[in-house]
Amino acid sequence: MKVLLGVGYYEPGGFSTVLNMLSKHLQKYDIEVVVAARVIRMQAPQFVKLIKLTPREFVSEGKKYDVIHIHTSYPYTRAVIKYGLADKVVFTWHGYAPLKYVPGLQNKVTGFYIKHIGYKSLLPKIKYITAISEYARQQLKELYGVDAVVIPNGVDLHLFNRCSSINPDEKYGSYKPIIFNATAYNKLKGGDLLIKYFKVIKRRFPQALLMAVGIQRYIKNLSDGYKHSIVNLDVMSFEELVKYYCISHFYLLTSRIESFGLPIIESFAAGKPVIALDKPDARREHIVGSGAGFLFRSEEELLSAVDEVLSNYDYLSRKAVEYAKNFDWDVVAKQYIKIYKGVLDEQTRS
Repeated sequence: MKVLLGVGYYEPGGFSTVLNMLSKHLQKYDIEVVVAARVIRMQAPQFVKLIKLTPREFVSEGKKYDVIHIHTSYPYTRAVIKYGLADKVVFTWHGYAPLKYVPGLQNKVTGFYIKHIGYKSLLPKIKYITAISEYARQQLKELYGVDAVVIPNGVDLHLFNRCSSINPDEKYGSYKPIIFNATAYNKLKGGDLLIKYFKVIKRRFPQALLMAVGIQRYIKNLSDGYKHSIVNLDVMSFEELVKYYCISHFYLLTSRIESFGLPIIESFAAGKPVIALDKPDARREHIVGSGAGFLFRSEEELLSAVDEVLSNYDYLSRKAVEYAKNFDWDVVAKQYIKIYKGVLDEQTRS
């Protein structure tokens, strides 16, 4: 079987992680996989075959494949529908960013059209639609009147198993708690809120340390007392990133929206509890469903959650690892393969 995975932007973040890992695990089952993107802003790992395609080129390339699997790319979706390839398509909905967080008036107008008009005319024409969470599934129902099969994003459990061999005391033994965040490099992911709530924690726990990716612009105006307790991390390979999950005591999630919440599952796989700013989105599915984390709405609830994590760390860590087993990429890949086979059977019958 040959599968073409399509995504709008191939860049550091959750989308590229999902496409990379899905590609890797599909290949275990002798599926030939190519990842196509309209915009490429990072190098792909060796196990991913990545190509840059315009929407029209994507259509031409897609004719060579058994299945076209599009991950929330409106230009690619519009193109395959326009040129009669809907019967080959699996569409995965990753949710959307609220327009108030989209920069620039033109981008807001474009986003409004795509969200409220563009997808509304396209998605009913696609038979095989998946959503990455129950929250994302409900979005599809409310916005476009279509249903979806929920297939979550996954986590590489083998990669996170090495956490047991990493000793945080080797370098950071004098800090407690050690707090990690891998995505707070923009407003949507709550970099400003991360600093705000770290300062709350720091006042109660003077030995607290925050390690965060791309946090530099949020800390430049802080006093030295806070700056010395924050480690700004550059964007790095995912394999290297795992180390920071492993040496933390918990993950502090302050994003403004999570259609899935991949860092939550990654933290759980590393045996790390998650403390998350409460929002009515997919994070509630994981935090409540796992029993391995806490939601907070106030400073008092945040500090209470930190106390609970430090007092019951071993118990919460076991709950976290157990929950993460539900998201093994091998299992997720098999769920997609089942969908792909349905696409092939449909083509055969027609």
